[in-house]
Amino acid sequence: MKVVVVPVDWAGSEGLATRLAAGGVTVVLVGPDAGALGRLAGTIEAAGAGRPAVFVTDASPGSLDALAAFVSELFRSP
Repeated sequence: MKVVVVPVDWAGSEGLATRLAAGGVTVVLVGPDAGALGRLAGTIEAAGAGRPAVFVTDASPGSLDALAAFVSELFRSP
């Protein structure tokens, strides 16, 4: 399984996330705005390709540690 973390508040990130998901990649959408993350996840799901996951973060060291744990636990290889 291919997993890519995409910070949604970067310029062009929505297009990147959509393209990656269309290629079958699991995209972890990351940012401080839960609403924006949810809308993009919905767009990706509606396209029927890839798999979005959402992680709301304020980019503090503790939340980045939690993101790393989330990704490693949720997408652990068998």
